[in-house]
Amino acid sequence: MIKTGTPYLFFYDECGDALNYYVDIFGAEIIEKSTFEDVEYMEDESRKDCIAYASFKLGESVILANDFLEKKNKEECSTGSQVSIWLELEKNADIKRLEEKMLATGSKSITKLEETFWDSLYAKIEDKFGIIWELNAQK
Repeated sequence: MIKTGTPYLFFYDECGDALNYYVDIFGAEIIEKSTFEDVEYMEDESRKDCIAYASFKLGESVILANDFLEKKNKEECSTGSQVSIWLELEKNADIKRLEEKMLATGSKSITKLEETFWDSLYAKIEDKFGIIWELNAQK
């Protein structure tokens, strides 16, 4: 039996920036964060500040994240699998505020804020790091 599922996000040397962004946008709480230098993974001195491991909380959920261990160029990689994270919000005002804040910081709307057939207010947004966030407020 599966007890829980935890999203794991991988970044192209932008994990530190993404974590700061999630703290600012969502009020995320960083639980743990180690750089390549901290864990003595130093193939390339220029990447010493890349994130080797991080965990952060969004509400009651824990999400894991790190930069790819091997240097990768985002433009040269195929999109392959995508990550989508569903955030259940308490109030309609919360979802409206969050959508406005994300769009104001360079995120792009995939599905504009709308009422749904499942009786919710919903929006789907891709952040500037390529992570898709599905915002839902059940009525």
